[in-house]
Amino acid sequence: MTRAVRNTRPRTTASNAGRSGPVRVVSRSDAGVAVVAAAAPENTPAGPATNAAWAWSIRRFSRVAIWTLPAYAIAFGIGSLSGLRGGGPAPDLVDGRPAYLVSWVIASWLGLVALVAIAGIHAAARSRGTAVSALLVGLAGTASTVPFVGLPDGTAVYGTSARSIALVGAALYSLGWLLAGAAVLRSELFNRLDGWLLIVASPLLGLVGLLSGPLQTVGAVLTLTAGIGLAWSAGRMVPSVQVPATAPARA
Repeated sequence: MTRAVRNTRPRTTASNAGRSGPVRVVSRSDAGVAVVAAAAPENTPAGPATNAAWAWSIRRFSRVAIWTLPAYAIAFGIGSLSGLRGGGPAPDLVDGRPAYLVSWVIASWLGLVALVAIAGIHAAARSRGTAVSALLVGLAGTASTVPFVGLPDGTAVYGTSARSIALVGAALYSLGWLLAGAAVLRSELFNRLDGWLLIVASPLLGLVGLLSGPLQTVGAVLTLTAGIGLAWSAGRMVPSVQVPATAPARA
């Protein structure tokens, strides 16, 4: 004779109360963010890493790393003051002004960290695909620009000029920041003006700025304005999640 198995509801404990309770979403656009906040690992005992724990860790890191965006704009603006004469910052070494070259290299690194932060903070948003694309395209643009943009004009690389490779990389870099601005617009998590500022600044940070050095300063100012807005909003975007207490189920 087989034993009858009775379907019983699992007992509600302190470890699963936060997961089983209903989650109130403040708005439609932050639905994914609200779920991540409700499953915060701080509310659960230590245990193996879960998808919710990873999502919360990435989002917490991104909220801090997004401050690299205004830092990137400042470093980029300092580097742009020298003007990229001859197709790159190499003349700064000849003129005895290595500080401009150092600030330009630092700006390139900070820009990548900022793109990582934008992609991470949109991990639970509907524009996460666009944000990840912005990171990948921006990474390809940086890898194609940094090694070649400082070479003198006429330098042959792989059968073509180093300047041509740098211009292609700068175009990809601009596309990456344009996608980042589009991700901010589509997510509806931030002020739409910040997204438009990134979109307008994108060509000035890459291709157009490489062709005309003074325009890079304009792009840095626009990016600084957008970066401060995004960083400020990211620190205040935690939605209110209410998990009502439930009585333990009877045995």
